[in-house]
Amino acid sequence: MDRKEIVKILSEALGSQAKYLGAPSFAYEIKTEKEIYTIDRQGTIITSQGRVVTLNEILKGEDSEEKIEDTTIDSFNLEIPLGEHTGKTLINILNMLYSKQQLIVKTFELKEPFIEETFIKNLNLKRTETLEEFQNAITEVGTDGCKGISFDFEKGTFTFKLLGETLSHEKISAFIELASLINVNAQKLKHTSFKQTQEDNPKYAFRTWLIRLGMNGSRYKDIRKTLLSNLEGSCAFRKLQQEGSAEING
Repeated sequence: MDRKEIVKILSEALGSQAKYLGAPSFAYEIKTEKEIYTIDRQGTIITSQGRVVTLNEILKGEDSEEKIEDTTIDSFNLEIPLGEHTGKTLINILNMLYSKQQLIVKTFELKEPFIEETFIKNLNLKRTETLEEFQNAITEVGTDGCKGISFDFEKGTFTFKLLGETLSHEKISAFIELASLINVNAQKLKHTSFKQTQEDNPKYAFRTWLIRLGMNGSRYKDIRKTLLSNLEGSCAFRKLQQEGSAEING
């Protein structure tokens, strides 16, 4: 996630306009009644006391005396720069998203899927190595079947679109981390498949995928817990019929 995304999300969550400070710090500043946050050139968030905090901590209210109100929203858009993406890597994003779409929809309790089956199948039949080929391909296939992610080639961005009923700050923070890892992995993988599999143990399957993306270790423990909370099954064992299995969350 780049600094612009962090500033945008933090500004919206705190209900306060970000101020660009310019030279020499080139930092952004966001003021609330109880705190002043500075986001430096590297995207590090620093409080007025000089303490470094994470975006997730602020969204959960862990860094302040009074936690952010526990409210939910019904939609959220996450805009990401195209950067060094090619047509091939953008196809990777769509394939990865569609292959785990059923689990992601359950996780965030979304009203509709990101991508329709006809769209992803037809798109994978097209030549999409370059950005221009990808742009031509989605124009030919039609974007009506891909309402959960859009591409703005003039602006140089693509946007994930969540449409749900109970999108808490905690869930939004978890999705930001998930989308960031999907974006990073899409640029590394040589090939991806859009094939969906029937999962007898959704929680185990999704956790395995999250770990494969790089969401492992104590840093992501709370985020994994959030992403797995709405899924059925067990994280401990792949086979649910195994007796005496203990539930492990995250």
